[in-house]
Amino acid sequence: MDEPFEFRSEVLKTDADLGLVFGWGIICTEDGAEYFDTQGDCIPEDAMLAATTDFMKNARLNGVMHARTGDGDVVKAGTTVHSMPLTADIAKVFGIETKKTGWMLAVAPEPNMLAKFKDGTFTGFSIGGKRIVDDVVEA
Repeated sequence: MDEPFEFRSEVLKTDADLGLVFGWGIICTEDGAEYFDTQGDCIPEDAMLAATTDFMKNARLNGVMHARTGDGDVVKAGTTVHSMPLTADIAKVFGIETKKTGWMLAVAPEPNMLAKFKDGTFTGFSIGGKRIVDDVVEA
């Protein structure tokens, strides 16, 4: 079953000259433990890598506070321009020591949206798409 999904991430840096906002789109682990978001979801590294690869190939859009049209599509307000999936294995081959794994990204919001990041109105960005809901099977 497909259902809409959104990721809301903490903004770590804005660059007004480049018109970019940087942050974590997904956190998979923190301090070596599984990370659970505010909805209680934990996204394993392999699922993150597959989902973000598909997102970058097919969507790359950013929204406004998870707003959707009547058809359920994300109200577009920018584009993801940089994307780096950081699994433990990828970090190791690049010689990166990190306390977090997940998806690092930079978005280019529309100018009116960038102003809201700069003045602190927005502290996270909204990324929309669809996910497949898996049934949990007990062994």
